[in-house]
Amino acid sequence: MAPQIRNRRGISNVVATIILIAVAIALAVAVAVWVFGLAGSSAKTATLNVQALGLSIGSNAGSSSQLTLVLSNPSSSSIGINGFTLGGLTCTFSTAIAVPPGTQGAQLTITLPGGNGGYVSATPSGTPSGTASGTSLTVSGTAGSATISVCTGSVSLTAGTQYSGELTTTSGQTYPFTVS
Repeated sequence: MAPQIRNRRGISNVVATIILIAVAIALAVAVAVWVFGLAGSSAKTATLNVQALGLSIGSNAGSSSQLTLVLSNPSSSSIGINGFTLGGLTCTFSTAIAVPPGTQGAQLTITLPGGNGGYVSATPSGTPSGTASGTSLTVSGTAGSATISVCTGSVSLTAGTQYSGELTTTSGQTYPFTVS
């Protein structure tokens, strides 16, 4: 028997080219969105810039010392600061301090009981102890202030020593700083 030749027609070359170009463009857009994170949550993550302005240590163990940090929040959402770490001392605040969106150069001043050669440590109740009265925290340039509610560990404050620390946010993110 002789083979039968059927009269089949495929799609035209023009239609096939248009379909291939459309698929290539769709794949390129998908790759660009994935690479540049346009659809990801990274574009929505709040960031806090922390710069240590200084640690002024009191002249003797009975005086108080002040840690001054400069905060900037370039993101579009507010960031709550829940506590800080300085050397071996970790403290949390009784209420979180809100750093509003768009904040630039706000100063955070933490007053610690203990001067040159003095220790700042946690007592069994969790409140910071030292020869100076109490530990307070004030924020200028932002709305609000707070007091320290719980501290653990200790730090010896000595003039000329470099200390590393970090701020902790209510979302659990930490932002390191170094001060001397």
